[in-house]
Amino acid sequence: MRSTIIITSVLFAAVIAAAVFYFSDLGGGGQSKQKALALIPDDAVFLTAFDNDPVVAEIFTGFELFQAVLGDDHYRRLTYIRQTMLRQEQLASLTAGQEIVVAFHAGGSGIDYLIALPVTERLSPRALFEAISAAGAGIEPQWVDSVNRKVMRLHLPENIPPLYVTEVDGVLLASFSEELLDRAVDKKTPKLTAETIQHFRRGSNENAPLTWYINHNRLGKLTHTLTRGKPGNFLRLLEGMTGFSALHMNFRSDAFMFSGNSDLTADTSAYLSLYAQQRPVEQSLKNLLPANTAIYISFGISDFAALHGGIADLLARRDEISQIREQHRLIRQSPGMSIQGELLPEWGNEFAVAELSNGEELAIIEVRDSLSFARTIQRISTPYPQNMHRLNHSNLLYYSFGDPLKSFTRPYFTVLGNYMICANHTRTLQQFEAEYTAGKTLATTPGYRNFEAMQANKSNFTLFVSNENAARTIARGLRPNFEAAYTDEAHYGYHNFYGWSVQMSGTGNGFFTHVYGQYIAETTPGATPAWTFTLNGRLSSVPAVLAYDDTSRFILAQDASHILHAIAADGQKLWNAQLPGPLLGEIHQLADSSIVVTTATRLYRFDVHGDPLPGFSLPLPYQASHGATVSENANDVRFFIPAKNRIMAYDARGKPLQGWENKTLTGAILFDLKTADVGNVSYIIAATDAGRRYFFQDNGRQVSVQENGAPEAWRNPVSVYTAGGQPEHAWTATTDTSGRLFVTAFDFVQSDKSVGQWTTQHTFDAVNIEGASTPELVFTDEGQLSVYRYEDGSPVYHYDFKRQLASRPQFFRLADGTHRIGIATGGNQLIYVFNTDGTVVKGFPVSGSPYFYYGLLNGGQHVLLCSKNDRNLYCYRF
Repeated sequence: MRSTIIITSVLFAAVIAAAVFYFSDLGGGGQSKQKALALIPDDAVFLTAFDNDPVVAEIFTGFELFQAVLGDDHYRRLTYIRQTMLRQEQLASLTAGQEIVVAFHAGGSGIDYLIALPVTERLSPRALFEAISAAGAGIEPQWVDSVNRKVMRLHLPENIPPLYVTEVDGVLLASFSEELLDRAVDKKTPKLTAETIQHFRRGSNENAPLTWYINHNRLGKLTHTLTRGKPGNFLRLLEGMTGFSALHMNFRSDAFMFSGNSDLTADTSAYLSLYAQQRPVEQSLKNLLPANTAIYISFGISDFAALHGGIADLLARRDEISQIREQHRLIRQSPGMSIQGELLPEWGNEFAVAELSNGEELAIIEVRDSLSFARTIQRISTPYPQNMHRLNHSNLLYYSFGDPLKSFTRPYFTVLGNYMICANHTRTLQQFEAEYTAGKTLATTPGYRNFEAMQANKSNFTLFVSNENAARTIARGLRPNFEAAYTDEAHYGYHNFYGWSVQMSGTGNGFFTHVYGQYIAETTPGATPAWTFTLNGRLSSVPAVLAYDDTSRFILAQDASHILHAIAADGQKLWNAQLPGPLLGEIHQLADSSIVVTTATRLYRFDVHGDPLPGFSLPLPYQASHGATVSENANDVRFFIPAKNRIMAYDARGKPLQGWENKTLTGAILFDLKTADVGNVSYIIAATDAGRRYFFQDNGRQVSVQENGAPEAWRNPVSVYTAGGQPEHAWTATTDTSGRLFVTAFDFVQSDKSVGQWTTQHTFDAVNIEGASTPELVFTDEGQLSVYRYEDGSPVYHYDFKRQLASRPQFFRLADGTHRIGIATGGNQLIYVFNTDGTVVKGFPVSGSPYFYYGLLNGGQHVLLCSKNDRNLYCYRF
C-alpha cells in the first residue's frame, strides 16, 4: 500500500500545484489546441490544461495549497519566472487567447515536465531570443547549439536551474529538462497519437478552471520513479489497466477536488476494471475501521456473480485456477462443502482492506446472514481462544474476492454482527476488538468526519489515506529526494494535509472518478488553538464569557481543583480564586457587571476583579442542589437557590427574603428554578421529581401546584415560554421519563401529548432554534439529537452521533434570539456545534471535553473554549 499513499499524497498535489501556479496568468481560449498536444512525447503520465480567464487567475491567486506542495524555495523561483519572463510584453501578446498544456514525464530520478504554449503567429529564433532577453534583468539566454540556434538555455538568477526553450510549428516549448525538450523537438520520438488527443479533447470541460489528464498505461513507470521497492497493493490492482482519465477541478480553498470520467480500452486486464460493470453501492465498512487506520481500500459489489466470473477469468489467465479448483475438489470430499455453492453465496456487498499505523493489516468482509455464515465457516475453520477462528485452507478469500485479499492466505478471523474481520496475526484481531469496543473508530474522529463530508456516499471503489497515520509509511516508501521534500515541515506543507481519497463508480465502460485532498491551514477553523491557558486540572464546569469593561470581555473557568480562573481575551491571567467545591449551574453577570456563582455551600457575588461585594460570600443554611437563579428588575435583585426540596431566597446584599422562610416542596427540585413575568405577575417556578410544578409569586406566595397523574418519574428541567406576558398563551413544558410532553399554561390549564418515542434517559429542553413564534422541542436520546416544532410536532432536524452523548446539550444564544446547539460525545470526546438549520458549524467536530463555550469573545469573532485530556484551556477561533 505504500505506493498508493505516495501517488496520492505526494505526486498528485505537487504536479497539479506546479502547473496551475506556474501558468494561471497565461492559458488560452481554445485556439491551436491540437498543435500543442501533438508535440508531447507519448510517455507522458499526466497532462494539465487550462484557459486564460481573469476569473481563473483570481481563483488561483494566493492559493495556499500550492506553496505547501511546491515548497518555499520552488514557489519563490516560479514566482520570479512568472512575473518577469512570462509577462514580457511581446510574449504576452503572442500567447493571448491560447491554451496551456503541461505534460509530466517520469524521468530517471524525478518528475520532469514539458510546457507547450501556442502563439498566435510564428516567431523566428532571433525574435524569440530577443523577446526573452527583454523579459527582465538577470535572464541570460544562450543558444545550446550556436550553429543551428533552435534551443536556448536561460540562465536565471537566485540559483534557479536553467530553463530550456524553443519554438516548433507555432508552439513555444519549455522545460527544465534538456533531454525532455530534445525529445519533444525530435520528430522521430513517438508523440501522443491522434486517438489519444481526441480522447483528451472529449474529456475537456470549458467550465472547469483546470483539467487533469491521466494516461493509465504510464502509471507503472511513474511509480518506479517515486518509490523504493515493489509496488503496493493498490498499484497491483492497476496492472494491465489501459485507457485515460479526464478529471476537472472543483475549486475549494481548503482542498484539491477533481472529478470526471476514467475510460478503459477494450484490452484492459486490470483487476480494478472488473468494477466498471458494477453499480455504485453505499459503503459502510468505514464505520468499523480503527482510529489508527493509515490507509483503507473498500469495494462495493452490486452483482457478485458477475464480479466473481471476472475474477475466475483473471485467475485462469494467470494459470492459477486449476490448482485452486483441485483444492476445492478436496474440500468437497472433506469436510463435504462446495465452495462455489455454499461459501460464495454467503458474501455480502462490501469488503475492505486496511493498513494500520503500526503496519498491521485488516480485512473486513460483509456477509449476508451472520447465523448462516457462522454455520458455513465453522466447517472449514479451527476455533481459537477469544471467539477467534482460523481458516483451514489457503486462498479461499483470494478466490472469492481476488487481488486485494491475496495476502490473507489463511487468516485468523472473528465475526462481528454481519462482518467477518480477518488478520494474519491474532494480536491484530485482539487490538481491533478492544478499539471497537471502546468506540475508537476512524469514522468518529473529528478529522475524518470533516473529510467524509466531501466524499460521495456510494461508490464501487474507495481509497483513503490518513496523512498523519501513514506519515512514516509514506516517508519510508519514497526515494530519498522525494522523502526529503515530504518530511521538510519548515519549507513544505505536506504535513498540513489531513488526507487523500480516490472514489470510483462504475459506468459500464469505465468509471466516474473523484479525487480529494484536504488541506488544513493554520487559519482553518478549529485546526490550531489561538492560545492555550494552563489550568490545575480539566474544566469542571462550563466556562463563561463576560463583560470586563465597556470595550472588552474576559473568561471565567473553573478547573477540577476548584480554582476559578479569570482569563483575558488574549489568554493572559487576570486573577484566580480557590472555591470550596465545584460551581453549580450557570455563571451570572448582573447589570452592574457584578458576577454571581454558586457552590453547594456558598453563594458568591464579586466584581470583575474578583473582589467580593458587601454581604458576600454567603454561607448557605442548606446544601444547594443547583445554581442560583437571578431575578433582576432595575435595582430589585433577588437570588433563588434550590436545596433538594427547599427554596432559599436572598436579596442583593445576601439577606434572606421575607415570605420564603422554610419553603419546602414535595420531591426534589429538578435543576434550577425558573422566572417568568406573565400577566403582571412575577413567577418563580419549580419542578420536582415527584411530577409537580410549583408556581410562586416573587414574594413567596404559592399560586398553584400542578400534578402529573401518571406514575412515571420526572428527570428533565422545566422550560418556560412567556408569550409576551399573555397568560393563556404562555406555558411551561417538560417531559416525564416515558417521554410524554406535559404543558401547563399560566391560566393553569394542563395538556399532554407524545412527540416521538424516547427511553427513560432522554433529555428535553424547549429553546428558540429557528426563530419561530414558539420555542422548538429539543430531545437527545441514545446518541441522537432531534428538534421538533412545538405547534405541530414536525421535525426541524435530526443528527445521529452513532455513540452515547457525554452530557446534556448546551444552547448558545445568537443576536436574533435563536440558538445554536452544542453537543459533546462520550468515548471519543468530540464537540459538535449546530447552526440553526441543523448543519454542523464549519470546523466541527473538535476534540474536547463536555464543558465548553461557543460564541463571541472580542472583535466579533466566534471562539470555542474547551479542555481535553490535559490541564489546558484551549481557545479556537471560528
